[in-house]
Amino acid sequence: MNRTPEPPRRWTWPHYRMVQWTLPAILRLLGGFRVTGLEHVPAEGGAVIASNHLSFLDPPVVGVAMPRRTYYFAKSELFKPVFGWIIRKCYAFPVERGAADTRALKNAIELLRGGELLTMFPEGTRSRDGRLGEFDLGAALAASRAGVPIIPCALTGTDVVMPVGSPFFHRGRVAVSFGEPIDTLQFGAKPGKEELQRLTRMTEQAVRALKAEQQAFMAGARQAHDTQSGGEQDA
Repeated sequence: MNRTPEPPRRWTWPHYRMVQWTLPAILRLLGGFRVTGLEHVPAEGGAVIASNHLSFLDPPVVGVAMPRRTYYFAKSELFKPVFGWIIRKCYAFPVERGAADTRALKNAIELLRGGELLTMFPEGTRSRDGRLGEFDLGAALAASRAGVPIIPCALTGTDVVMPVGSPFFHRGRVAVSFGEPIDTLQFGAKPGKEELQRLTRMTEQAVRALKAEQQAFMAGARQAHDTQSGGEQDA
């Protein structure tokens, strides 16, 4: 299995751009697509996008929320003939889960130092109940070794639009929020485990705060919709 990422080029594969154009339109038809905090994503240069994880839909949703392309880790089991080729051309590259995959980390650091974005899901797996799980140290380690910031990212609604176990889209509103960059160099170029844990907690807290803001907005939007619908029925 080829473990090297798709080489960075000055251009981006057309099918990746096509998804960036079409998926937001589909999500709006299904119930809505809201992106906030995009000003926190750097226009150029490397950064780790650290997001919560709810659904198989999460990687493309984060990707279409930003004008820039982003690379992704994907579990090595997905890199089978045909499908593996497709996701590689969408800038995913393999990582061995449940082990210290130094090769994948090295690939990530090289991409980040080369000025690319890398989206990571520090929970390690999809949340089954929507609650935020404990973050591992991977995002903090990759970002600090590359000397790039971490951009907290929160997702809401992807588990409604594509629930765990469902291959089909359902109606629902999706929100993506990006938070202020976290400077990984505040603890030095090679932080130890304690400093990496502090960076990880800072990232987790930022994502949790963004998610709370999203949920408050979603609840307000539902209440406004229900109120409007009730008014129309009374009329």
